[in-house]
Amino acid sequence: IELDDESSTDHFESVQSTNWQTLRWKPPPNSRPDAPHIGWRTEFRSMEIQLTDFENAAFTAFMVLISRAILVFHLDILAPLSKVDENMRRAHEVDATRTQKFWFRTQVEPETRYEMC
Repeated sequence: IELDDESSTDHFESVQSTNWQTLRWKPPPNSRPDAPHIGWRTEFRSMEIQLTDFENAAFTAFMVLISRAILVFHLDILAPLSKVDENMRRAHEVDATRTQKFWFRTQVEPETRYEMC
């Protein structure tokens, strides 16, 4: 199948949907020239299992607070994919939370300070 990557996001969607199950980047939709540009969006996906409706609502509220904090404080939470892969490899070990060490970014503040208005 021949796809034009300039006008279709099928290749991008195919690759990214197989790599990240709990976070998804949504590219801007193809829009009309007179429509506003909405840009890229981030979709947080909840865990595979929720025991109650309250826990699902709590997760949703927590993700809203986290995403707003990231935007307001300009936090730099990028992680090298090699570290993400290593964390995933370790997470699949039996009793990983007690026996494995995971990589976490320790410096999340931006290099330059922003004044809050």
